[in-house]
Amino acid sequence: MKKPLPAPTGVVVGGQARDGSCSAEVDGRAFVVLGTLPGERVDIQPRRRSRGKVMGIAVNVTEAADDRVEPTCEVAGVCGGCSLMHMRHEAQLELKSGWLREELGDVQPDHWLPPLTGPVRAYRAKARLGARYVEKRGEVLVGFREKFSGFVTDTRRCDVLAAPVGELVGPLRDLLGALDNPRCIPQIEVAALGDRAALVVRHLEALGDPDLERLESFAVQHALDVYLQAGGPDTVRPLPEHEFRTLTYALPEFDVSIEVTPGDFVQVNTALNRSMVSQVMALLDPGPADSVADLFCGVGNFGLAAARRAGSVIGSDLVASGIDRARANAVRNALSNVQFEVRDLMADGLHESWQISANKVILDPPRSGAAAVVPALVSSKVERVVYVSCNPVTLARDTAKLVAGGFRLVSAGIMDMFPHTTHVESVALLEREGH
Repeated sequence: MKKPLPAPTGVVVGGQARDGSCSAEVDGRAFVVLGTLPGERVDIQPRRRSRGKVMGIAVNVTEAADDRVEPTCEVAGVCGGCSLMHMRHEAQLELKSGWLREELGDVQPDHWLPPLTGPVRAYRAKARLGARYVEKRGEVLVGFREKFSGFVTDTRRCDVLAAPVGELVGPLRDLLGALDNPRCIPQIEVAALGDRAALVVRHLEALGDPDLERLESFAVQHALDVYLQAGGPDTVRPLPEHEFRTLTYALPEFDVSIEVTPGDFVQVNTALNRSMVSQVMALLDPGPADSVADLFCGVGNFGLAAARRAGSVIGSDLVASGIDRARANAVRNALSNVQFEVRDLMADGLHESWQISANKVILDPPRSGAAAVVPALVSSKVERVVYVSCNPVTLARDTAKLVAGGFRLVSAGIMDMFPHTTHVESVALLEREGH
């Protein structure tokens, strides 16, 4: 029988790590604690042991830090969807800005951009929620996973999910609990863009007619589109006798509207995305004489906006379905000066087989960064690069190489795409020396 994990009380925690946790040591044993802030005195509820450390959450704060606030969500202390909701929002921004400064190291910008901010509640337009049937309770849980646990958080609403999905967690639990086999649904992907929302229901066995009728009734009641997913992403299908319906979001400053499917990658914070596109365009400053390359373009989030101002735009990405969507959106917005191509921008030796002909570039790579693109930028005649990053580590790596290759880091700053989390979205402007 395993020895129970210790649950110490009155522990003063130390510094804060990049995952939002604070460190502590009790009787020679190391603890990693979520839900607390440096210097606080807390009671620790252990969750599991990992690599010689006890992972736990703060369940009682007897001495609070000045930056502590009361979370707006009643399960914030347990739910893994948010890790910083107990921290004053301004302090969250300061923390993330500090992390970006640290990662950039010796390559600091000429000036820092103020944090780009947006809504902090009901902001999340896309999410993957876990679903689990709990035998002992005879009911289904739906939500994000718990901190330091694979269990699904017990809640009936979510404070950060966009309307109407945030208030539908409880009804979704009831719906899945009423299915003939509620154990066969492991997850639900949600998307809420514009005036529509969609659910993609992953199922491990075929659903019978009664269950399909329950799903259809739920869709009608809540004005949702419901899709079924039997396997991988390519198995997503609408309910019987229904068709695929696109979701739409707008970039009003550029008179652009973008249609996507529930499975397409889009930025999760629609309001912040509008501000981000505006900021990127202001930094890039495209004009009629400019040619713009939108690298890792996705469905055309930046490229379509750039096409309103630049002479020409070429967007590149590996995901063919996203490129198809980008092309369709160009037609939809009557933009004839933009093209989109399928290209592997992560390929080894990319710079040996491909040349960038544009004079201005937008980079928005995945977390792994744009290592293969950097040599192509260095050897090109590109004058200006705006780099949008979801990982400060790879942004710092790529920026250092660009600076070593003849660029100057003009400005940088964070963008609050994921409030209450430790996710850091950032933007950097680089210009070739001499321009």
